[in-house]
Amino acid sequence: MEQKLEIEYKTLLSQNHAATLLAMGTFSFLTKQENIYYDTTDAFFQSLDIVLRIRKKNSEYLFTAKEKAKEGLKETEFFIDQPSPNHPKIHSYTKQFKENLVLQPFGSSITYRYIYDDEYGQWCLDFNVFEYTSDVELEYELHQGIANKKEHYLKQLALWNIPYQPCNSKFSRMLDQKKD
Repeated sequence: MEQKLEIEYKTLLSQNHAATLLAMGTFSFLTKQENIYYDTTDAFFQSLDIVLRIRKKNSEYLFTAKEKAKEGLKETEFFIDQPSPNHPKIHSYTKQFKENLVLQPFGSSITYRYIYDDEYGQWCLDFNVFEYTSDVELEYELHQGIANKKEHYLKQLALWNIPYQPCNSKFSRMLDQKKD
């Protein structure tokens, strides 16, 4: 089980801005990610501001729990051999909050991710597909041990002529489209 602090900045992009970034040749295709989000029927983990996800990337499954932290998100991650919320490692994680929780799929998304690394972090150009909508997001995730590089992020956006349009997480956007 790995725990780390995730600090990232995000903005939504128009299709034209995304196409321009791809045409520059700076970003390289990394992978297709399939995300399934889980919670209990009474949204127990959402009430604690925790997001549970199993991500399929290539032929691997990665469980991630994201909790709000003072500066970013605390991520707890581990690989599992099958995409099941009943996996013993997931059960071991969830029982620290409450015994006998039953997790159910709560929503999903597919992301086609392109990346570019610089000295402070990784830029992720994400083409996201939800059940009824899609969007494009430019995310900048700082390397471990680096904090507060928002000025660098905003400067790079300006160099690329991209307006800063802060956005919620993919999970929050997935929830919003389910409400509409």
